[in-house]
Amino acid sequence: MSPRSKYLMAGGALILALQALASYGFHREPFLPSPPPLVTLPAQLGDWTRMQDGSVEPEALEMLGPDDSLVREYQLTGRPQQASLFVAYYRTQLRSKNAHDPKVCLPGAGWNPVVSSVIQVPASGHRRAFPVNYYRIAREGAEAVVLYWFQTYNGVYTYEQQLRAHRVLDAVVANRTDMALVRIVIPIDASGVSAADTRATELAQLVYAEMLAYFPMKENAGL
Repeated sequence: MSPRSKYLMAGGALILALQALASYGFHREPFLPSPPPLVTLPAQLGDWTRMQDGSVEPEALEMLGPDDSLVREYQLTGRPQQASLFVAYYRTQLRSKNAHDPKVCLPGAGWNPVVSSVIQVPASGHRRAFPVNYYRIAREGAEAVVLYWFQTYNGVYTYEQQLRAHRVLDAVVANRTDMALVRIVIPIDASGVSAADTRATELAQLVYAEMLAYFPMKENAGL
């Protein structure tokens, strides 16, 4: 047998093994966490105080299909600065309806991106910084800063493509695909863009730390 034939046979065997492993992973009953309701997220996050909770429009909720969701307005203590927090939580991604990238929805709501990038947000304690999507958006003379990310038990992702790739791996290796889409919107007021950036980043740190409770580690990965 020629070396080329051996390589082809080995490659074919590897592909079959990966297919079998993936099939095994997707046909098991996935690990489904039972975290506390999102409404129990603290009313006080640092210098931010809860003003009110809202709700997702029925059409949007039907499209997203989360297991839990939260729409909440916070206000900065002693200042008129407000922030909007949206979280969509999924116990599993192995179904037809999942979170959509917010950048797809923004133009539809009349907001146009002025600046778009990925930034690193320092995490509290000894945890490493985590990446978030940064957008500065504008509509009819108003501007706002948007930060959003996809949070899982295994890390934070900024692109749907990353999330999908890791979804397959997590389903096979850890038998879980729980995930949350977290989005923060802070209007840019008279204090300027820099101040809005700082406030958004600080709030992201606080929300990220609270969301860790929604991704408990399990003793048995189900393999």
